[in-house]
Amino acid sequence: MEAEERVCYIERLEELRDSKVLVYFSYTPLDDSILVPLYKQLKEIGHTKKIDLVLHSYGGAVDTPYKVVMLIREFCEEFAVIVPFVAKSAASMLALGADEVVMGPISELGPIDPLVKHPIYKDVLVPVQAVWHCLDFFQRLIVNSSTPEVATDIAAPMLAKLDPWLIGDYEKTIKASRQYAETLLSRYMLKDSPEKVSIVTHALTEGYFSHGYPIGRREAKELGIKVTEAHGELWDIIWNLYLGYEKLFKENE
Repeated sequence: MEAEERVCYIERLEELRDSKVLVYFSYTPLDDSILVPLYKQLKEIGHTKKIDLVLHSYGGAVDTPYKVVMLIREFCEEFAVIVPFVAKSAASMLALGADEVVMGPISELGPIDPLVKHPIYKDVLVPVQAVWHCLDFFQRLIVNSSTPEVATDIAAPMLAKLDPWLIGDYEKTIKASRQYAETLLSRYMLKDSPEKVSIVTHALTEGYFSHGYPIGRREAKELGIKVTEAHGELWDIIWNLYLGYEKLFKENE
């Protein structure tokens, strides 16, 4: 798909949604490097009534989604996230700062479990809750063992490799993800339903054990997220736009 065709899809999407459309499509972790290019695009658009962000991301840093939401909302009155396929972890947190999430039959949100750098293998990113589950495993191993002394002897060498300062930093990241989720939901998506904020936050930050768990549009609705289902031409445009960007990325590999 050529650039002109992608532009045509974006323009048609803007007509159907009566909005200005931005696209963030990436296979690398979402981080603060998005902010300056995003600000430049928003300045070009200027203040407008409604902005739609077409979002494809598998997640990233814990602080970035909040910054993205705050920046976009400086330039619009209404904000929606459109998920053609995947908006996981930190990208799901970003979606909580929208007024609605537009999803199709294959669209996925996911548990909020930000990625952090591995303390030894610097190029490896791990879900932050993996450390928490590691500690929980060792605690249960010792407490539930018929011979806790033996279990302690087995666990001690592995636990000794965990830097307490690092564990503290990971715990702060988990708490920050909850705080950001609660703030975004209470300020935006669930501002009219404050009783649902803690329920949705708990479900997304603690209710799933798989980092990649797929939360489709029906389950997202059941959780309390404001989902608009895309059908007909609207969904065709969104999906074709996704396929265009996917092809572009594959050509540039």
